[in-house]
Amino acid sequence: MNPATFLHKQLSYFIGTDEERPIHLFRAPASPMFEHERARIVLRRMEVLTWIFMILVPMWILADIVIFPAEVVSRLVFGRLMATLGLGLLLLFSLVVMERATWRVSYLSVVVLMAIPALFELYAQPVFSAWQLGHAHLSETQSAAIFLYRQLPIIYISGLALFPMTLLESLPIALAITVIDAVVDMHGMNLRALHAAHWAGLWVVFVTGGSAILAAVLQFNLLWQNHRLADFDAETGLMKREAALELLKLMWNDKSSGDRCIGISLMALPPQADVMDSPAGTKLLANEGEFLQQQLLPGMHGVRWSGRWLGVVSLGHAKPELAGLMHAIYGQTAALAGAHGGRRIAVVERSADHGVGPHNLLSMAEQKLRQALATA
Repeated sequence: MNPATFLHKQLSYFIGTDEERPIHLFRAPASPMFEHERARIVLRRMEVLTWIFMILVPMWILADIVIFPAEVVSRLVFGRLMATLGLGLLLLFSLVVMERATWRVSYLSVVVLMAIPALFELYAQPVFSAWQLGHAHLSETQSAAIFLYRQLPIIYISGLALFPMTLLESLPIALAITVIDAVVDMHGMNLRALHAAHWAGLWVVFVTGGSAILAAVLQFNLLWQNHRLADFDAETGLMKREAALELLKLMWNDKSSGDRCIGISLMALPPQADVMDSPAGTKLLANEGEFLQQQLLPGMHGVRWSGRWLGVVSLGHAKPELAGLMHAIYGQTAALAGAHGGRRIAVVERSADHGVGPHNLLSMAEQKLRQALATA
């Protein structure tokens, strides 16, 4: 058996999902909708964490004042204020880019969010080490506080589990935090300073944090699969209207698409309510949806716009190409459906720089289809 297939099967058993369902453990799907939704989730959660930390980080100065002497507190205060300033800048940045969130921007935001406390730890540990050299006897409170500081890398790595990322996306950040922790233990870049206890500590940091990330990835996979089901129509298997409009907005705002055509097509199925609400009508809808999906070209997405209106959202296909596809489907489905023929079709397309907008483009298509139905 192929090792990848075997691993997928074992993970399916472990998660409790069907073997045929994809598991987003190492790679995320390339769907623009998936990437956009993940990016927005990351930025939303990052905003919440950022403003919470902006409050907690400076407030912790009060705890430092109670626990440590003035020479230690004064140095920690500077580090905490710099961390708070960095968090504030990150919060402003996330607010600006939220509406045009991309996966690259959101991922870099997570890197910065993790880097700020990690760099603070890199700054704080030498302060504690220098102070401890001159103070052999520490109080229990001081020892506990320093111990909690030493556990920060585990908290940082485990914090990656809050974000909808794959293991391969989380791994570089987790490795970087572990390296920073090792640099602190080495007192610079002195490998000889690392003894067995330090190596064991690094292993605990990586395994504990990695286990949290793995658990979160597996849970996210299940939750995402259930969430994505809400974007698709149960009767036809096609994309729902709201999801199609979101996809249209993504296409419209995607600067890399240039002046490529963005098109919408609609096809009205027969209006016999008594037939459509029956088991035979449900089967007809399922057949229509399946047939439409089979005919789609790359860059096209099947949509159920409303009860009896099916169609396509396309990127990079000119109007004659999209209309030709729909007329070909119309002819074949009409022949296959027999008495349920009489479909009408509307096709519109524009380039993203035309200024019409996705909602207006859909309104134009719906108006054209209503006019075609009125004259039938």
